[in-house]
Amino acid sequence: MAMALCLMVTSCSASTLGLPASTPEPVASASTEPTTNPTATPPAPAAPAEPTATPVPPPRAITTTTGVPVIVLTSVGDNHVVRTPCGDEAIVVGGEPIIGPLVVLDPGHGGEADPGALGANGLLEGALNLDLATAVQAELTTRDINTALTRTGDYLVPLGVRAEFADDLDAELMVSIHHNAPAGDASDRPGTEVFVQTGSDESARLGGLLYEEVTAALGAFDVAWTTAPDAGVLRTLVEGGTDAYGIIRRPATPTALVELGYIANPAEAELFATEEYISTATEALADAIEAFLTTDRAGTGFVADPRIFRPDPAPGADVCIDPPLR
Repeated sequence: MAMALCLMVTSCSASTLGLPASTPEPVASASTEPTTNPTATPPAPAAPAEPTATPVPPPRAITTTTGVPVIVLTSVGDNHVVRTPCGDEAIVVGGEPIIGPLVVLDPGHGGEADPGALGANGLLEGALNLDLATAVQAELTTRDINTALTRTGDYLVPLGVRAEFADDLDAELMVSIHHNAPAGDASDRPGTEVFVQTGSDESARLGGLLYEEVTAALGAFDVAWTTAPDAGVLRTLVEGGTDAYGIIRRPATPTALVELGYIANPAEAELFATEEYISTATEALADAIEAFLTTDRAGTGFVADPRIFRPDPAPGADVCIDPPLR
């Protein structure tokens, strides 16, 4: 009878049908938290992004593995196209970058084609200039002043290449180191001459400091000096009015050429061959360069009237032989 009644209604309970009651299945709601599996492996953290390498610009200049300073024209990795001492192009590998801003020291002359003046004691000017420039470089390094030499051995570097070397490095100054000839008149003081660039106040100031420091230092030596009547800080011009010396005329870098004394004078040549002279002259040149960089001192020894002189042409690329670069 109960069954019949259930057929006549829309729904029947289990008890109505005479069946045991069952527990209803729970229905999950949207707010129910999912059950966490404590044994599940957490996802690995994302790998950090690789840092982007900053491109390293090629050096402006390098010292090759053979010790030759050269300007770098282009680079691909460790391969450099450079301007050679003779002004040609060559490929070199490796080398040490030359760091600037800096002081360029130019040892005058060099190589078989341009040895410079000769002392009565056999002292060659080109070799003496290099010895002194190398000593000045070492001294300036101890004072945390970066330097570069236009040449580091007995080889020719044409004047145009020396000028380009300083300009391409944006050097703060260049000092060209020389010892004079022929001997001048007898003097009781050093006949130091410093040649400076026409129209450049910075070149003149550099020249005045070089003259002041060098003459004061060398004056302590008891030597039969020689001098020219107009020795001092001066301009030397050709008849047309331009600077006569190529190492003065060519560079835009403030430059001075210093003739410390006369290697052609036997008494001075004997002094120049001593370690005491190299040490004394080194300190004087370094003091002048440091004063130029760190003070506004003007120096002394300025000569108002220029000297009119036409020097012999300096040896050029036609007789230049490059030293080994690799």
